Amino acid sequence: MAACGLDFGTSNTAIALPDGTVLPISPGYSDPRLYRSVIFFPEDEREVYTGAPAIARYLDDHTGRFIQSVKSFLHSASFRATQIRGRTWLIEDLVALLLRRVREAAAPHTGGAPESVVLGRPALFSPDPEADVLAEQRLRKAAEIAGFTHIQFLIEPIAAALSYEAQLTRDELVLVADFGAGTTDLTLMRLGPSRRGNPDRRADVVGSTGVRIGGDRFDAEIMRYKLLPRFGAGSTYKVRGFSDKRLAVPQHVMSKLLSWHEMSFIREKSTQELLELMLESSDKPAEAEALYDLVMDNLGYRLFRAIEAVKVQLSSQEEATLDFEEARIHLHEPITRAEFEEASASLLTELRQVTEGLLERCAGAGEVDAVFLTGGSSQIPAVRRLYTERFGEERVKTKDAFTSVAEGLGRAAASV
Repeated sequence: MAACGLDFGTSNTAIALPDGTVLPISPGYSDPRLYRSVIFFPEDEREVYTGAPAIARYLDDHTGRFIQSVKSFLHSASFRATQIRGRTWLIEDLVALLLRRVREAAAPHTGGAPESVVLGRPALFSPDPEADVLAEQRLRKAAEIAGFTHIQFLIEPIAAALSYEAQLTRDELVLVADFGAGTTDLTLMRLGPSRRGNPDRRADVVGSTGVRIGGDRFDAEIMRYKLLPRFGAGSTYKVRGFSDKRLAVPQHVMSKLLSWHEMSFIREKSTQELLELMLESSDKPAEAEALYDLVMDNLGYRLFRAIEAVKVQLSSQEEATLDFEEARIHLHEPITRAEFEEASASLLTELRQVTEGLLERCAGAGEVDAVFLTGGSSQIPAVRRLYTERFGEERVKTKDAFTSVAEGLGRAAASV
């Protein structure tokens, strides 16, 4: 029975063999080991696209339903299903569609579609125990629908730890920080040659925790700090029937702009009427036009791709420019790394508090020998600095930011 490790991520999914090899399941993509966790349902055809082809098809014709970050809704009891092209899709069905496509893409490398899987999960889907259980139940059901018959779970920071452990020549006490798109997970764990062969590593885990801070929230802070005024934040519009009454743009509209996939939830009739009223009477007409086109032309995904690109540039540059020209939206916004760090200050504070809280609960375990950072946001200089200032540059280690978890899950599958 073919076994694998599968890292189903908010942004990307990866699958690995028991020897830790991460498989090239997305040929033609910039990194073929990463399968984008997105789905596109075009309005004018019955085909359903996933991964990189879904993005390409959506950008050609974005009038259908584009679904991203479905993992971030697994814990939500209020999100049970959605209607797409006349069919009810349970959240388990949407996740299963992605897992099935990944499983099928792995088949040529595994002698047939793998049936046994070690599936990653966050340390905490949610701080609410019932919501956390619900999320894992849904993920298990999705894996079953996708065709996996033997399913085990492993929290993602432990998987990342197993990836790091493969290179160790001595035992260490390691703090692992895994920065995903939706969450950050931290685990303090004993690793090394003397423990590497144990099939059950639970006794090696000293402590773990998680927080809902990830790459998506760093993107949102760029939107909040630099771009919301370009879409009418702080502007006013005239109320119909009153000659001199003006109101500010509602906060709930602005808050939905902080996450591109939330924008579709404000395209209902009442919001469209409000946006049209703002077009007529806003004291900032250019900004009102930009807001209308952003929401009604469904341009959120394109904008947040530009935001993410700037965030990545700021990891290696002191300044970058966000260029975005679509419809009546004309953005050419310079952003410095210092501005990005100021915008992200509350997130960095929360990460520091969560890290210190874990260390305090694990007091007595001994001195931390190394800190292993993985995941996209581990490349943000301010995030790395948070740990180098606490532990020293020489103790902070990194590996492949995007496939360490999948590699570790694969290694865990060797003992299934």
